[in-house]
Amino acid sequence: MRLGVSLPLVIAMLVALQPAIYAQSPLPAGAVVLVDQDRFGSHLAICAQTGARTVRQGARTIAPTAVWVGEGEVFHKLNAGAGACDPAWSPDGRRLAVTAAEGLWIFPSQSSVGNLRVESRLPIGESSEFTYRAFSHPKWSPDGALVGLVVTNGGTSWIEVFEASSGRLFYTSPPATTSFNWGNTARDLKVGDLDVHLPAHP
Repeated sequence: MRLGVSLPLVIAMLVALQPAIYAQSPLPAGAVVLVDQDRFGSHLAICAQTGARTVRQGARTIAPTAVWVGEGEVFHKLNAGAGACDPAWSPDGRRLAVTAAEGLWIFPSQSSVGNLRVESRLPIGESSEFTYRAFSHPKWSPDGALVGLVVTNGGTSWIEVFEASSGRLFYTSPPATTSFNWGNTARDLKVGDLDVHLPAHP
């Protein structure tokens, strides 16, 4: 008996095995070059360069990027201000974390209007001429209660963790740290080579 597989079935199997290729849909209007992206089910969030000029704020350089969210070829741009990038879906797909020049934004999945949950401004009394605070690479805890991110001030980097609902600072790592990952629970954090056991949160 001859066994055969139809061409449409082969194509469907390749698409299922290579979601990253499938995710490369056409860029929305206003997006010039793809920077990064995150997918939850059929929802795709992308960060892309806009073609505008780079902005200088004291010692800080802000890239001309923005974030769009959509399905298929229908996208809407998020109102996160200058330098918006690094979109990250919450574990349940109901919220999206985005970092921008102003700080950490949290958006409902179906809305272009979000909440500036944490401002990236310097502590009172510090000069912004030679230093700054910039956020990047947000990651949700497994239960969606916390968001960790990388903070840079022009001289070093470290990790900060915030409550997603309130923006309250929950943890700060030692300096000279550029990477982190969540463990199986919201109490387990891998910061560089350091295993951190966070306290229980409300």
